[in-house]
Amino acid sequence: MLHRHCHSHRRSLLLGFAALICAAALYGCVSSAERHQANFQEDANTCASFGSTYGSAAYNECMLTQQYRRDVKQRESLERTQMTTEIARNAQIMADRARKQRCDRDPDRKECRQ
Repeated sequence: MLHRHCHSHRRSLLLGFAALICAAALYGCVSSAERHQANFQEDANTCASFGSTYGSAAYNECMLTQQYRRDVKQRESLERTQMTTEIARNAQIMADRARKQRCDRDPDRKECRQ
């Protein structure tokens, strides 16, 4: 029963990961010009919903604020990705060291035979 639950959980994780990869691939199909235009339109709609009229100082300030918000979000995403990569690299180094120590203590271990 427990084994079946683990298998089901693993399958759902794999399906979720596959869906994430597909979404990222589809997002990559949109050109940067199309993405820029969509972002611009979204920002314009946001500023208009705040009551700013096109060309006014309030509208321009709103558009700059929206762009700044988007830039901060992108920078934070890149920083999270960099941190995750560094954590994974450090974890791999630690795992390799632990394996080497185990193999130094007991070279007959199954994981030490190659």
